[in-house]
Amino acid sequence: MTQPGAILQGYNNELVKYIEDLCMQKEELNKQIQQAEEEKSKLQHEIQILDSSRTLLNVLKKEVGDLKHTPELKSNVT
Repeated sequence: MTQPGAILQGYNNELVKYIEDLCMQKEELNKQIQQAEEEKSKLQHEIQILDSSRTLLNVLKKEVGDLKHTPELKSNVT
């Protein structure tokens, strides 16, 4: 019959292996999370730039529209 100490040592070895595997999985997940957070940050920055560009474009469109309705400009153009 197998000694109880040997059985416990076998369980202990398996637990150590599982813990090491879980630690490696955790490290990999942390890397993936970090990459996702960096990508999110880049996308948020790009969205801010696009929003600013859209706002500027809308202001310019409004100003051009206002200029088209200005009498001085109409007389100079024609």
